[in-house]
Amino acid sequence: MKIKLDYGELEVSMHAIKKLVYLAVSESYGPVNIESNSPLSIGKFFGKEEEKIKVEETGDRSILVEVYLDVEYGVKIPEVARNTIDNIKHKLIELAGAEEVTVNIYVIGVR
Repeated sequence: MKIKLDYGELEVSMHAIKKLVYLAVSESYGPVNIESNSPLSIGKFFGKEEEKIKVEETGDRSILVEVYLDVEYGVKIPEVARNTIDNIKHKLIELAGAEEVTVNIYVIGVR
């Protein structure tokens, strides 16, 4: 993703964006683990947490993020999802320079 500044352009890599999403999820209350979207994926067992996050650039300075989570037992899932979405959007808008961020949270387990 390229950001136009007064004196040139700044390119933010997808790896950096995935790292920001991972930090936002880890700072949120409720998520226990980031899972892979494929049940038979080798990365599910051996991959890094941020490699399991799907990030796609959908347009000029707009990003689509998909995260599959296990949440803590006893928490309210809609609140956890809303809080996590807000944290991800805030980080990507403020730190990565995105203008439009769409986040999809999929809760696939409770621990």
